[in-house]
Amino acid sequence: MKSVYRWVLVIAVLAAGSWLGYRLGNSATTPVNSAAPRLTERATPRPENDRAFRTKIRERAREGYKPDHAAMNAGALTNQRVLRFSDRASLEAFLRSIEGTGVINLGRIDSLNLLRVGFLNADQLAGLLGDDVEQEYIFPANIPGSGTVQEGALGFGTGFRQWLGIQGDQAGWGEGIKIAVLDTGVGTNDQFTNRIIQEQLVELPADASQQNGHGTAVASIIASELGLAPDATILSYRIADDQGSSNTFVLAQAIIEAADAGVDLINISLGSRSHSPSLQQAVEYAAAAGVVIVASSGNDGYASVSYPAAYDQVVGVGAVDANGSHLDFSNSGEISLTAPGLALTSAWIENQTVSFTGTSAAAPVVTGALAAVMSTRNVTAASALEILTAQANDGGAPGYDPAYGSGYIDLGRVQRQGTSDYTDLAVASNYFTVDAQRNPIVQVTVQNRGTTQIINAPVTVNTPSGLQQMNVTSLPPGGVTTFEIPLPNTGTDVTVQSTARVSGGSVDQNVSNNVRVDVHPAAESP
Repeated sequence: MKSVYRWVLVIAVLAAGSWLGYRLGNSATTPVNSAAPRLTERATPRPENDRAFRTKIRERAREGYKPDHAAMNAGALTNQRVLRFSDRASLEAFLRSIEGTGVINLGRIDSLNLLRVGFLNADQLAGLLGDDVEQEYIFPANIPGSGTVQEGALGFGTGFRQWLGIQGDQAGWGEGIKIAVLDTGVGTNDQFTNRIIQEQLVELPADASQQNGHGTAVASIIASELGLAPDATILSYRIADDQGSSNTFVLAQAIIEAADAGVDLINISLGSRSHSPSLQQAVEYAAAAGVVIVASSGNDGYASVSYPAAYDQVVGVGAVDANGSHLDFSNSGEISLTAPGLALTSAWIENQTVSFTGTSAAAPVVTGALAAVMSTRNVTAASALEILTAQANDGGAPGYDPAYGSGYIDLGRVQRQGTSDYTDLAVASNYFTVDAQRNPIVQVTVQNRGTTQIINAPVTVNTPSGLQQMNVTSLPPGGVTTFEIPLPNTGTDVTVQSTARVSGGSVDQNVSNNVRVDVHPAAESP
């Protein structure tokens, strides 16, 4: 009878919690013919497939059930909690105490003394807990929705590697680097030349053709013939089902397991809209082990990013198009870096390729770039991040800003670092804003992306008010300077064209970024 009651709880708790989590957290899915959600962690038992048995379970599930309004109101999975114990002995004692009760063990993270439990009645759970046990909610953590792409945005196709400025072949890039991809799993595709190590925290579909290809696309950008670090080793942790749904506890489990497996980098192209203490603790655990975590900011167009990208120890990544423009869907806020995120040609399951868009695509670009820098420079993940950040291209508002972070990555600049014979003056951005009196202005930022000093470079800015001429007197490698130009408040679209040229006999070796044209829609005027 205890065995039957346990199956009652498993079915009722996971069905209620998983359904609500999917409804609350999954705004969109990757376009694939997906099977129904199958969220079965390894610690969760599976009842035999017998109709009479399942009917009996449903009947018994009604006994003692009480709706979990607190979790529902918080946007969390219902009838589930994470319990945090002071030590392992307390955790084990609690497990012994719940035998034969209406509380069940759904998973554990021993290194953090965390336990995931399911229950039919929250009051019963509270009565079993000591004063030293902390409870927390479990939140949905899902693949980002598709988002809205602004008119005129330019995709990358197969050219994102060239756009990043890569010179020569990529032989050996990523060699010796271990990267965990926490996603829907990696399916079969010949673009992967290295073996993929598979770990499943969520059950695979019975039909492999129904697997969501999101994780395959993410991994291919990092370490395939289409990606940046083809010789890296991928550890694929399937933490999301084929609807793209997961939760913060499973995500924390995978982070801990990946860190314990000795990975250098973790890529997370999904997230939650809610802070989870257990997830943050897992992030801190991995960071203490020297692991760099890269996570997508989300595709909601919000002024705040998803978790875990929002945590200080995580590299939160936003998305730009091939013009270097921030994509409207890309969340802003606690952004570290930005990277290509529109229409990247990527692998999919069963040897397919797709056009992959979103911060889900931008995050693995950064992860792959870090692996490339680690292997070619023979440096740690933390040092690679410092190098990549220092050589990022400015965009948006001058300096660090919530949309671009420290800028969008440029592997060409990383490769040229340490040389002294490359000249590249760029118009980094035309940023529309207002001055202290709320009058419209454009901030034109010019950046020295070369390795030589720029001297006396003319800059011209063409606005509806006419042509403005300025001069960059001196700009060191990597340096930026900004000019503020007044704009007319006409109530119509405003077009600004800015041009920067080197002089004195210098030859700019990348003239493609000397001119930038941007349009400020009238609807966004102050």
